[in-house]
Amino acid sequence: MKAWLQQTLAAAGLACTVFAALVTVPSAQAQDLSSLTPQQIQQIQKLPRAQQEAIARQFGVSLSDIEAMMNGSTSSAKTGTETTGERPTNPDARETNDSRPLNELSPGELAERLAADDNELQAFGYSLFQGEPSTFAPMANAPVPSNYLLGVGDTLRIQLYGKETRSIDAAIDNEGKIVIDNLGPLSVAGLRYDEAKELIKSAVRERMIGMEAAVSMGELRSMQIFVVGEAYKPGAYTVSSLTTISQALFVSGGVSDIASLRKVQLKRNGETVVTFDLYKLLTEGDASNDYRLQAGDVVFIPTRGDMVSIAGEVLRPAIYEMLPGETLADALSFAGGLLPTAYRKSVQLQRISDGSRRVQTIDLTRTDVTRPLQGGDAVKVLSVAKDTVDSVMLVGAAVRPGAYEWRDDLSVRDLLPSVEGALLPITDLSYGIVVRRSTDRRTIRVLQFDVAAAISGDTGQNLALQPRDQVVLFSRYESAKAEENQLSAWLKSETERAREERERVLEVYRKQYLQKLITDDFGFDQLLERTTPDRSEEIDQQLDSLFAIGDEEDNRTADYYAKFSRHNLLQPILYQLRNQYSSTGTLPLIYVDGEVRYPGIYPLVEGADAQQALAAAGGLKESAYLKRAEITRTVLHGGEASAEYRPFNLAQVLNNEVEIPLQGRDRIQILSIPQWQNTLQVRLEGEVRFPGTYTIRRGESLHGLLERAGGLTEYAFVDGAIFTRADLREAERKRLEELAQQLRREIASNVITDSGAQVAYSEMNQLLSDLTNIEAVGRLVIDLESVMNNGPATLQLKDGDRLYVPTVQNTVSIIGEVQLASSYQFKPGVSLEDYINRAGGLRQKADEERIYIVKANGLVTVPERRSWFASGAYDEIEPGDTIVVPMDTQYMNNIEVWTTATQIMYQVGVALAALSGL
Repeated sequence: MKAWLQQTLAAAGLACTVFAALVTVPSAQAQDLSSLTPQQIQQIQKLPRAQQEAIARQFGVSLSDIEAMMNGSTSSAKTGTETTGERPTNPDARETNDSRPLNELSPGELAERLAADDNELQAFGYSLFQGEPSTFAPMANAPVPSNYLLGVGDTLRIQLYGKETRSIDAAIDNEGKIVIDNLGPLSVAGLRYDEAKELIKSAVRERMIGMEAAVSMGELRSMQIFVVGEAYKPGAYTVSSLTTISQALFVSGGVSDIASLRKVQLKRNGETVVTFDLYKLLTEGDASNDYRLQAGDVVFIPTRGDMVSIAGEVLRPAIYEMLPGETLADALSFAGGLLPTAYRKSVQLQRISDGSRRVQTIDLTRTDVTRPLQGGDAVKVLSVAKDTVDSVMLVGAAVRPGAYEWRDDLSVRDLLPSVEGALLPITDLSYGIVVRRSTDRRTIRVLQFDVAAAISGDTGQNLALQPRDQVVLFSRYESAKAEENQLSAWLKSETERAREERERVLEVYRKQYLQKLITDDFGFDQLLERTTPDRSEEIDQQLDSLFAIGDEEDNRTADYYAKFSRHNLLQPILYQLRNQYSSTGTLPLIYVDGEVRYPGIYPLVEGADAQQALAAAGGLKESAYLKRAEITRTVLHGGEASAEYRPFNLAQVLNNEVEIPLQGRDRIQILSIPQWQNTLQVRLEGEVRFPGTYTIRRGESLHGLLERAGGLTEYAFVDGAIFTRADLREAERKRLEELAQQLRREIASNVITDSGAQVAYSEMNQLLSDLTNIEAVGRLVIDLESVMNNGPATLQLKDGDRLYVPTVQNTVSIIGEVQLASSYQFKPGVSLEDYINRAGGLRQKADEERIYIVKANGLVTVPERRSWFASGAYDEIEPGDTIVVPMDTQYMNNIEVWTTATQIMYQVGVALAALSGL
């Protein structure tokens, strides 16, 4: 949408440039095309056709001349309009079925296109003269009727045959005669065409012995007629002698917007010969009054009379011109009659009476169709109600959803005779509902039934249906992905799979295409979001607020849910129930939470009990605790609300030993089995005798798991074991984010207070981005040797834990501000200083006071400074250790030191000189 708007604006800007250049032309009629510069011609070529026509009118030429000029033609411009039998090119010609893109339309054409798109009523019949050809040659090669009157200028073609054969073209001269060799003149003017033929044939037979004649019509004479009144281009026209009234209208370009189509008059010698009603031609095909014109005839088009609009359920909604005495029946006949969906007992008639607009109701089943109409009347034929009467509706996961006829003994089983033939493979057989409207249709009631039991004929579940009932069936899957991954999906043929794949590709293409049409340049997407909000999200939020439900579920998009899921089908029902109250004054809604398949809000059905609520929620999970469940109920006491907790035995409810009735706003909580756990998995890698992923029970220790895995191999490096945990990784990630935010605030504070080093915003942003992109490890430093010996450092495992035991390492690594960071073979007795010397010693920027050692198990030790170069320092270095030499952040090179010292000495000297001068 915005793309063509931008193109339209660009085209409008180009048009303004060209017209600004044309302003310098003093008089368009006095100029020819040679006054245009090549730059202007190039700009004209880029303009839409409508604007090129406007420029042509400025110069008083036709659009063909402009096109010839742009194509390099040498044809000169023709000024004026020649009204001959060949119709001139009309620069104002109206076109229909315009296939040009919207960005090439002028504002007026765009308004007309949009008006047509909005189905605005248009005056009937005026489109007949739109889209006419650029030339007009009426009846040039058509047969001449036998009653055609010959006149001066007509040509007869006479073919003589017999003793000799020759052809003669005899034109009727000014005296009304034709001349034939060896025969003499014959007077034929004023004769009918058939009479002239018989006259010539008989004359040839009598005067030319042995000769016969065949007479046909040659060129027809031209004559001048006048088209006046509300013609599109009134004036005098030279036309063929066979031209009729309708053809004369086409020659003149049709009629104006206020012309009458019902009273087109043919005037001859000052008298009206006939009145031509174009409606009879358009609606009945009656052209009996379409008289042939004679020289000097005048076609007069008066202004239109009373106009009446017919809208609604008719074949041809439009605005029609009415003659005096015509009735509503005539108007409906012009409109093509009523559609089958028209409501005949109540037709609206708006009429202006006494300066006010009044509404009348007409019953077309009576004699009101003979009511006369008057100018300004607006007739609207309403449609019948969309809701079906005496029917029931089957909605959801059924093979044949839709409307069904209702009868007295209709039940659910009649709609669903069998599971295989009436239900989809995904249909939930334990839960179905019937939505029943009250008599006044302002409230609804919901009834619940077991689908499988109803089909089998259970009288308690096979509910009797009433008119306008809606039977809703659900899918047993809530997510679309789970619904697709069925075993039946693998039974499809390759052709069916290819067809479904094509449909998915087309759906994706449609979404992407619409997304391209609505971009963010003009803010159309925000406009659409404001005008068409996501009702499902709004309903979810409103319903959740009733039970103070937080964001317990994942933020699922609309694409997540299956087509016939509870989430999709229950939303309109829940929304309507939200606006009505039960007999107890509470909302007829309940909430099922806990260990059920589909926790959420459900309608309170008639006679609802806990067992029905569990069926609505998809049944229990395996982890549900059967000995105890709980209902939280809101109770009103003296105008104040309080919460009551009512426990019950879930197993007794399932076995039909006890019935727990429900009320509106009840919240059923299904508890989990104590110590119930989902599958906990821990992964062992590296030098473990049997590495892999192990399923553990809650509370199991790492010592016990290692015993199950057979212990460690003889090559295991116990001190270098790496243990990671998922929740620690998440906590570490959050700490990194908090650190980035803290650094951002500190840097911003330094910039504001102009303290500290000035860091460019891009560098600061990159630094913080790198910090937040650091991958969190979630390592937990453990003493694996103590764990294996079942010492006091017992470690209880959690889901997602991972232990990696590396192979024995006999190296020591050194990193940081040394000359050559590398790894070296461990040797007993080698001190910290020796390893640093092996790395080439410290760099100039090294911070000697902050050197530390990262042990193989992850512990960090900082040797005492006095012991770095002492004889016993080598005891701190062990295999797998890493020596880290950090950078001195306050390091200053020699140049900076001398510069600073010189500045200090200079400032001291200036101060001393100032003091000595006192």
